[in-house]
Amino acid sequence: MKPVGIEDISAYLGLAYVEVDDLFRARGMDTSRMANLMMRRKTVALPCEDVVSCAVNAARPLLDRLDDRELESIELLVVGTESGIDLSKSTATWVHELLGLPRTCRLYEVKQACYAGVAALQLATAQIATASRENARALVIGCDVPRLIRGTTAEPSQGAGAVAVLVGPQPALATAELGAAGYCSFDVTDVRRPTPVDHVWDPDLSLMSYVECLRAAYGDYVRRRPDTDFLGSFDHLVFHTPFPGAVRGAHRSLLRSLERIPPQRITEDFDRRLADSIRYPAQVGNIYAGTTLLALLSLFDHTEAHPTATGRIGIFSYGSGCSSEFCSYLLNSAGRNGTSGVADALAARARLEVAAYDEIADACDPLCAGVADFEGDLSFAQKLAPTVSPGHPLMMLERIDGHERHYVQLDGGLS
Repeated sequence: MKPVGIEDISAYLGLAYVEVDDLFRARGMDTSRMANLMMRRKTVALPCEDVVSCAVNAARPLLDRLDDRELESIELLVVGTESGIDLSKSTATWVHELLGLPRTCRLYEVKQACYAGVAALQLATAQIATASRENARALVIGCDVPRLIRGTTAEPSQGAGAVAVLVGPQPALATAELGAAGYCSFDVTDVRRPTPVDHVWDPDLSLMSYVECLRAAYGDYVRRRPDTDFLGSFDHLVFHTPFPGAVRGAHRSLLRSLERIPPQRITEDFDRRLADSIRYPAQVGNIYAGTTLLALLSLFDHTEAHPTATGRIGIFSYGSGCSSEFCSYLLNSAGRNGTSGVADALAARARLEVAAYDEIADACDPLCAGVADFEGDLSFAQKLAPTVSPGHPLMMLERIDGHERHYVQLDGGLS
Protein backbone atom coordinates (compact mmCIF):
# COMPACT_ATOMS: atom_id res chain seq x y z
CA MET A 1 0.00 0.00 0.00
CA LYS A 2 1.26 3.49 -0.85
CA PRO A 3 2.62 5.65 1.99
CA VAL A 4 0.23 8.23 3.38
CA GLY A 5 0.49 10.72 6.16
CA ILE A 6 0.94 14.35 7.09
CA GLU A 7 2.30 16.51 4.30
CA ASP A 8 1.82 19.90 5.97
CA ILE A 9 0.23 21.51 9.02
CA SER A 10 -0.77 25.03 10.05
CA ALA A 11 -2.77 26.71 12.78
CA TYR A 12 -4.74 29.78 13.75
CA LEU A 13 -4.51 30.44 17.48
CA GLY A 14 -6.10 33.83 17.89
CA LEU A 15 -5.08 37.46 18.17
CA ALA A 16 -5.21 37.99 21.94
CA TYR A 17 -4.44 36.18 25.17
CA VAL A 18 -4.73 36.50 28.91
CA GLU A 19 -2.09 35.42 31.40
CA VAL A 20 -3.39 32.46 33.38
CA ASP A 21 -1.69 33.79 36.51
CA ASP A 22 -3.62 37.07 36.13
CA LEU A 23 -6.88 35.16 35.75
CA PHE A 24 -6.21 33.04 38.83
CA ARG A 25 -5.63 36.11 40.96
CA ALA A 26 -8.59 38.03 39.58
CA ARG A 27 -10.93 35.10 40.23
CA GLY A 28 -9.55 34.50 43.73
CA MET A 29 -8.43 30.98 42.84
CA ASP A 30 -5.82 29.04 44.78
CA THR A 31 -2.59 30.00 43.03
CA SER A 32 -0.86 26.90 44.41
CA ARG A 33 -2.79 24.98 41.72
CA MET A 34 -0.87 26.82 39.01
CA ALA A 35 2.05 24.40 39.21
CA ASN A 36 -0.23 21.40 38.60
CA LEU A 37 -2.02 23.14 35.73
CA MET A 38 1.25 23.99 33.92
CA MET A 39 -0.57 26.67 31.88
CA ARG A 40 1.04 30.01 31.02
CA ARG A 41 -1.43 31.82 28.77
CA LYS A 42 -4.69 31.15 27.01
CA THR A 43 -6.04 32.46 23.72
CA VAL A 44 -9.13 34.67 23.93
CA ALA A 45 -11.62 34.53 21.05
CA LEU A 46 -12.95 37.89 19.85
CA PRO A 47 -16.63 38.74 19.17
CA CYS A 48 -16.04 38.26 15.43
CA GLU A 49 -14.55 34.77 15.64
CA ASP A 50 -16.42 31.49 15.40
CA VAL A 51 -15.48 27.94 14.52
CA VAL A 52 -15.78 28.62 10.77
CA SER A 53 -13.53 31.67 10.76
CA CYS A 54 -10.91 29.89 12.89
CA ALA A 55 -10.95 26.85 10.61
CA VAL A 56 -10.56 28.97 7.47
CA ASN A 57 -7.75 31.01 9.01
CA ALA A 58 -5.90 27.85 10.04
CA ALA A 59 -6.13 26.28 6.60
CA ARG A 60 -5.43 29.31 4.39
CA PRO A 61 -1.62 29.47 4.87
CA LEU A 62 -1.40 25.75 4.18
CA LEU A 63 -3.42 26.02 0.96
CA ASP A 64 -1.41 29.05 -0.16
CA ARG A 65 1.65 26.77 -0.28
CA LEU A 66 -0.02 24.48 -2.84
CA ASP A 67 -0.03 24.85 -6.61
CA ASP A 68 -3.22 24.53 -8.69
CA ARG A 69 -2.73 20.81 -9.34
CA GLU A 70 -2.26 20.08 -5.65
CA LEU A 71 -5.34 22.11 -4.74
CA GLU A 72 -7.40 20.13 -7.23
CA SER A 73 -6.17 16.89 -5.65
CA ILE A 74 -8.04 17.60 -2.38
CA GLU A 75 -11.00 15.23 -2.47
CA LEU A 76 -11.94 15.25 1.22
CA LEU A 77 -12.53 17.99 3.77
CA VAL A 78 -13.41 16.84 7.27
CA VAL A 79 -13.80 19.15 10.26
CA GLY A 80 -13.66 17.83 13.82
CA THR A 81 -15.43 20.11 16.29
CA GLU A 82 -17.93 20.33 19.11
CA SER A 83 -18.68 23.97 18.24
CA GLY A 84 -20.91 23.16 15.28
CA ILE A 85 -23.34 25.92 14.28
CA ASP A 86 -26.16 23.91 12.67
CA LEU A 87 -27.86 20.62 13.56
CA SER A 88 -28.00 19.56 9.90
CA LYS A 89 -25.44 21.44 7.82
CA SER A 90 -21.84 20.62 8.70
CA THR A 91 -19.25 23.23 9.60
CA ALA A 92 -17.21 21.82 6.72
CA THR A 93 -19.77 23.22 4.24
CA TRP A 94 -19.01 26.84 5.12
CA VAL A 95 -15.28 26.14 5.32
CA HIS A 96 -15.31 24.45 1.91
CA GLU A 97 -16.96 27.46 0.29
CA LEU A 98 -14.79 30.10 1.96
CA LEU A 99 -11.59 28.24 1.06
CA GLY A 100 -12.66 27.78 -2.56
CA LEU A 101 -12.01 24.03 -2.56
CA PRO A 102 -13.03 21.83 -5.53
CA ARG A 103 -16.63 20.71 -5.82
CA THR A 104 -15.34 17.20 -6.42
CA CYS A 105 -14.74 16.96 -2.70
CA ARG A 106 -16.37 14.88 0.01
CA LEU A 107 -17.04 16.89 3.16
CA TYR A 108 -18.49 16.26 6.58
CA GLU A 109 -18.16 17.04 10.28
CA VAL A 110 -17.02 14.74 13.08
CA LYS A 111 -18.23 15.15 16.66
CA GLN A 112 -16.85 13.20 19.61
CA ALA A 113 -15.70 15.90 22.02
CA CYS A 114 -11.93 16.41 21.99
CA TYR A 115 -11.28 13.15 20.12
CA ALA A 116 -12.90 14.56 16.97
CA GLY A 117 -9.70 16.02 15.49
CA VAL A 118 -7.72 12.77 15.60
CA ALA A 119 -10.83 10.82 14.55
CA ALA A 120 -10.99 13.08 11.48
CA LEU A 121 -7.27 12.58 10.82
CA GLN A 122 -7.56 8.81 10.98
CA LEU A 123 -10.67 8.72 8.78
CA ALA A 124 -8.93 10.91 6.21
CA THR A 125 -5.78 8.79 6.29
CA ALA A 126 -7.81 5.65 5.62
CA GLN A 127 -9.63 7.24 2.67
CA ILE A 128 -6.47 8.59 1.06
CA ALA A 129 -4.67 5.25 1.53
CA THR A 130 -7.32 3.57 -0.65
CA ALA A 131 -8.09 6.44 -3.04
CA SER A 132 -8.18 5.64 -6.75
CA ARG A 133 -6.17 8.76 -7.62
CA GLU A 134 -2.50 8.43 -6.74
CA ASN A 135 -2.21 12.10 -5.80
CA ALA A 136 -5.44 12.30 -3.76
CA ARG A 137 -5.26 14.47 -0.65
CA ALA A 138 -7.44 15.40 2.31
CA LEU A 139 -7.72 18.51 4.42
CA VAL A 140 -8.42 17.85 8.09
CA ILE A 141 -9.25 20.64 10.55
CA GLY A 142 -9.66 20.28 14.30
CA CYS A 143 -11.17 23.41 15.81
CA ASP A 144 -13.25 24.76 18.65
CA VAL A 145 -14.30 28.09 20.11
CA PRO A 146 -15.65 27.07 23.53
CA ARG A 147 -18.21 29.13 25.37
CA LEU A 148 -16.32 30.29 28.45
CA ILE A 149 -17.36 28.85 31.81
CA ARG A 150 -16.27 31.81 33.86
CA GLY A 151 -15.57 31.53 37.54
CA THR A 152 -14.92 27.79 37.38
CA THR A 153 -11.76 25.68 37.46
CA ALA A 154 -12.27 25.01 33.74
CA GLU A 155 -11.91 28.65 32.75
CA PRO A 156 -8.09 29.00 33.01
CA SER A 157 -7.53 26.23 30.47
CA GLN A 158 -10.26 27.12 27.92
CA GLY A 159 -8.57 28.35 24.74
CA ALA A 160 -9.76 28.82 21.16
CA GLY A 161 -8.38 28.12 17.69
CA ALA A 162 -7.90 25.61 14.93
CA VAL A 163 -5.24 23.31 13.45
CA ALA A 164 -5.29 22.27 9.79
CA VAL A 165 -3.54 19.15 8.48
CA LEU A 166 -2.92 18.18 4.86
CA VAL A 167 -2.99 14.40 4.43
CA GLY A 168 -1.51 12.90 1.28
CA PRO A 169 0.91 10.53 -0.45
CA GLN A 170 4.02 12.66 0.15
CA PRO A 171 4.15 12.75 3.96
CA ALA A 172 7.07 15.10 4.56
CA LEU A 173 6.24 15.46 8.24
CA ALA A 174 4.95 12.08 9.42
CA THR A 175 3.90 8.78 7.83
CA ALA A 176 0.90 6.94 9.22
CA GLU A 177 1.46 3.40 10.43
CA LEU A 178 -1.73 2.07 8.89
CA GLY A 179 -3.62 -0.23 11.22
CA ALA A 180 -1.40 0.60 14.19
CA ALA A 181 -4.07 1.80 16.59
CA GLY A 182 -5.84 0.78 19.78
CA TYR A 183 -9.19 2.01 21.06
CA CYS A 184 -11.23 2.45 24.22
CA SER A 185 -14.80 3.75 24.31
CA PHE A 186 -17.62 3.59 26.86
CA ASP A 187 -20.51 5.70 28.14
CA VAL A 188 -19.52 8.11 30.91
CA THR A 189 -21.03 11.45 31.91
CA ASP A 190 -17.82 13.36 32.57
CA VAL A 191 -18.74 16.22 30.22
CA ARG A 192 -22.04 17.00 28.54
CA ARG A 193 -23.28 20.04 26.63
CA PRO A 194 -27.03 19.39 26.27
CA THR A 195 -27.79 22.95 25.07
CA PRO A 196 -25.72 25.70 23.43
CA VAL A 197 -25.26 27.42 26.81
CA ASP A 198 -25.21 24.59 29.37
CA HIS A 199 -21.99 22.79 30.25
CA VAL A 200 -22.15 19.87 32.69
CA TRP A 201 -18.65 18.93 33.81
CA ASP A 202 -17.28 16.56 36.45
CA PRO A 203 -13.52 17.35 36.47
CA ASP A 204 -12.49 14.44 38.69
CA LEU A 205 -14.46 11.91 36.66
CA SER A 206 -13.08 13.40 33.45
CA LEU A 207 -9.46 13.00 34.55
CA MET A 208 -10.11 9.45 35.76
CA SER A 209 -11.73 8.55 32.43
CA TYR A 210 -8.80 10.11 30.56
CA VAL A 211 -6.28 7.98 32.48
CA GLU A 212 -8.41 4.84 32.17
CA CYS A 213 -8.71 5.33 28.41
CA LEU A 214 -4.96 5.91 28.02
CA ARG A 215 -4.21 2.61 29.73
CA ALA A 216 -6.91 0.68 27.86
CA ALA A 217 -6.29 2.19 24.39
CA TYR A 218 -2.56 1.58 24.73
CA GLY A 219 -3.32 -1.97 25.92
CA ASP A 220 -5.43 -2.53 22.80
CA TYR A 221 -2.58 -1.16 20.66
CA VAL A 222 -0.22 -3.70 22.26
CA ARG A 223 -2.67 -6.54 21.62
CA ARG A 224 -2.58 -5.64 17.93
CA ARG A 225 1.23 -5.12 17.95
CA PRO A 226 2.52 -7.50 20.63
CA ASP A 227 6.18 -6.56 20.22
CA THR A 228 5.49 -3.00 21.47
CA ASP A 229 7.36 -1.67 24.48
CA PHE A 230 6.18 1.68 25.81
CA LEU A 231 9.62 2.86 26.84
CA GLY A 232 11.49 1.53 23.83
CA SER A 233 9.09 1.65 20.87
CA PHE A 234 8.21 5.37 20.82
CA ASP A 235 10.78 8.12 20.35
CA HIS A 236 8.16 10.84 20.87
CA LEU A 237 4.77 11.03 22.59
CA VAL A 238 1.80 13.31 21.94
CA PHE A 239 -1.23 13.24 24.25
CA HIS A 240 -4.48 15.16 24.22
CA THR A 241 -3.70 18.19 26.36
CA PRO A 242 -6.71 19.63 28.21
CA PHE A 243 -3.96 21.27 30.26
CA PRO A 244 -0.31 20.20 30.36
CA GLY A 245 -0.53 19.02 33.97
CA ALA A 246 -3.09 16.40 32.94
CA VAL A 247 -0.58 15.00 30.45
CA ARG A 248 2.11 14.80 33.09
CA GLY A 249 -0.22 13.00 35.49
CA ALA A 250 -1.51 10.55 32.88
CA HIS A 251 2.02 9.74 31.70
CA ARG A 252 3.10 9.05 35.28
CA SER A 253 0.04 6.87 35.92
CA LEU A 254 0.61 4.78 32.77
CA LEU A 255 4.28 4.17 33.51
CA ARG A 256 3.51 3.12 37.08
CA SER A 257 0.88 0.67 35.81
CA LEU A 258 3.31 -0.92 33.34
CA GLU A 259 6.35 -1.47 35.52
CA ARG A 260 8.20 -0.24 38.58
CA ILE A 261 10.00 2.94 37.56
CA PRO A 262 11.65 5.41 39.95
CA PRO A 263 10.01 8.88 40.05
CA GLN A 264 13.18 10.54 38.73
CA ARG A 265 13.17 8.31 35.66
CA ILE A 266 9.49 9.08 35.03
CA THR A 267 10.29 12.81 35.09
CA GLU A 268 13.23 12.33 32.75
CA ASP A 269 11.06 10.35 30.34
CA PHE A 270 8.39 13.07 30.37
CA ASP A 271 10.99 15.74 29.63
CA ARG A 272 12.53 13.68 26.84
CA ARG A 273 9.45 12.45 25.00
CA LEU A 274 6.52 14.73 25.90
CA ALA A 275 7.81 18.18 26.86
CA ASP A 276 8.07 19.43 23.25
CA SER A 277 4.42 18.59 22.57
CA ILE A 278 2.99 20.67 25.42
CA ARG A 279 4.80 23.93 24.62
CA TYR A 280 2.07 25.36 22.39
CA PRO A 281 -0.90 24.05 24.44
CA ALA A 282 0.60 25.75 27.50
CA GLN A 283 0.31 29.08 25.65
CA VAL A 284 -3.08 28.52 23.99
CA GLY A 285 -5.22 26.38 26.29
CA ASN A 286 -7.58 23.59 25.41
CA ILE A 287 -8.99 23.93 21.89
CA TYR A 288 -10.92 20.69 22.31
CA ALA A 289 -11.05 18.89 18.93
CA GLY A 290 -7.87 20.67 17.82
CA THR A 291 -5.79 20.12 20.95
CA THR A 292 -4.09 16.82 20.13
CA LEU A 293 -3.27 18.17 16.66
CA LEU A 294 -1.85 21.30 18.29
CA ALA A 295 0.35 19.13 20.50
CA LEU A 296 1.51 17.28 17.38
CA LEU A 297 2.32 20.60 15.68
CA SER A 298 4.26 21.65 18.78
CA LEU A 299 6.32 18.48 18.50
CA PHE A 300 7.02 19.10 14.81
CA ASP A 301 8.14 22.66 15.41
CA HIS A 302 10.41 21.87 18.31
CA THR A 303 12.06 18.81 16.78
CA GLU A 304 13.11 21.01 13.86
CA ALA A 305 15.95 22.17 16.08
CA HIS A 306 17.30 18.68 15.35
CA PRO A 307 16.92 18.30 11.55
CA THR A 308 17.89 14.62 11.56
CA ALA A 309 15.34 13.72 14.24
CA THR A 310 13.10 10.83 13.23
CA GLY A 311 11.36 8.01 15.01
CA ARG A 312 7.98 6.69 16.02
CA ILE A 313 5.38 9.02 17.56
CA GLY A 314 2.84 7.54 19.96
CA ILE A 315 -0.35 9.64 19.77
CA PHE A 316 -3.14 9.43 22.35
CA SER A 317 -6.43 11.26 21.86
CA TYR A 318 -9.35 11.34 24.30
CA GLY A 319 -12.85 12.72 23.92
CA SER A 320 -15.27 13.01 26.82
CA GLY A 321 -18.29 10.84 26.79
CA CYS A 322 -16.10 8.92 25.89
CA SER A 323 -13.99 7.65 22.99
CA SER A 324 -10.21 7.40 22.67
CA GLU A 325 -7.43 6.11 20.47
CA PHE A 326 -3.72 5.38 20.73
CA CYS A 327 -2.06 5.34 17.31
CA SER A 328 1.39 5.82 15.84
CA TYR A 329 3.07 7.76 13.04
CA LEU A 330 6.68 7.83 11.89
CA LEU A 331 8.36 11.23 12.10
CA ASN A 332 10.19 12.25 8.93
CA SER A 333 13.04 14.72 8.60
CA ALA A 334 12.61 15.39 4.88
CA GLY A 335 10.92 18.66 4.06
CA ARG A 336 10.98 20.07 7.59
CA ASN A 337 12.82 23.28 6.67
CA GLY A 338 11.82 26.10 8.99
CA THR A 339 8.93 26.17 11.43
CA SER A 340 5.22 26.68 10.96
CA GLY A 341 5.32 30.30 12.09
CA VAL A 342 3.15 29.49 15.09
CA ALA A 343 5.75 30.58 17.65
CA ASP A 344 5.96 34.05 16.07
CA ALA A 345 2.17 34.35 15.87
CA LEU A 346 1.78 33.40 19.52
CA ALA A 347 4.37 35.96 20.55
CA ALA A 348 2.61 38.66 18.49
CA ARG A 349 -0.77 38.26 20.20
CA ALA A 350 -2.01 41.17 22.31
CA ARG A 351 -2.02 40.73 26.07
CA LEU A 352 -5.35 41.47 27.73
CA GLU A 353 -5.90 42.55 31.28
CA VAL A 354 -8.63 40.55 33.00
CA ALA A 355 -11.10 43.45 32.84
CA ALA A 356 -10.70 43.65 29.04
CA TYR A 357 -10.93 39.85 28.81
CA ASP A 358 -14.24 39.91 30.71
CA GLU A 359 -15.57 42.67 28.47
CA ILE A 360 -14.74 40.63 25.37
CA ALA A 361 -16.23 37.49 26.94
CA ASP A 362 -19.47 39.39 27.64
CA ALA A 363 -19.61 40.41 23.98
CA CYS A 364 -19.01 36.81 22.87
CA ASP A 365 -21.65 35.23 25.15
CA PRO A 366 -24.56 35.71 22.69
CA LEU A 367 -22.53 34.12 19.86
CA CYS A 368 -23.55 30.49 20.24
CA ALA A 369 -25.18 27.79 18.15
CA GLY A 370 -28.75 28.74 17.28
CA VAL A 371 -28.42 32.51 17.58
CA ALA A 372 -30.51 34.20 14.88
CA ASP A 373 -28.96 37.65 14.80
CA PHE A 374 -25.55 38.97 15.85
CA GLU A 375 -23.34 41.89 14.95
CA GLY A 376 -19.63 41.09 15.00
CA ASP A 377 -17.22 43.61 16.45
CA LEU A 378 -14.30 43.77 14.02
CA SER A 379 -12.45 46.72 15.54
CA PHE A 380 -10.02 44.82 17.75
CA ALA A 381 -9.27 42.23 15.05
CA GLN A 382 -8.60 44.91 12.42
CA LYS A 383 -5.99 46.47 14.66
CA LEU A 384 -4.20 43.22 15.57
CA ALA A 385 -4.35 41.10 12.41
CA PRO A 386 -1.49 42.79 10.49
CA THR A 387 0.88 42.07 13.38
CA VAL A 388 -0.19 38.51 14.18
CA SER A 389 -0.84 37.33 10.62
CA PRO A 390 1.25 39.43 8.22
CA GLY A 391 0.68 38.56 4.57
CA HIS A 392 -2.36 36.38 5.28
CA PRO A 393 -5.74 38.18 5.28
CA LEU A 394 -7.94 36.78 8.02
CA MET A 395 -11.56 35.72 7.74
CA MET A 396 -13.89 37.02 10.44
CA LEU A 397 -17.61 36.77 11.22
CA GLU A 398 -19.19 40.07 10.19
CA ARG A 399 -22.78 39.41 11.23
CA ILE A 400 -25.61 36.91 11.50
CA ASP A 401 -28.95 37.86 9.92
CA GLY A 402 -31.85 35.47 10.37
CA HIS A 403 -29.46 32.58 11.08
CA GLU A 404 -27.47 33.38 7.90
CA ARG A 405 -23.77 33.93 8.66
CA HIS A 406 -21.77 36.50 6.70
CA TYR A 407 -17.99 36.52 6.73
CA VAL A 408 -15.55 39.22 5.71
CA GLN A 409 -11.82 39.39 5.05
CA LEU A 410 -10.09 42.07 7.06
CA ASP A 411 -8.92 43.75 3.85
CA GLY A 412 -12.59 44.60 3.25
CA GLY A 413 -13.45 41.94 0.69
CA LEU A 414 -16.78 40.32 1.54
CA SER A 415 -17.04 36.53 1.28
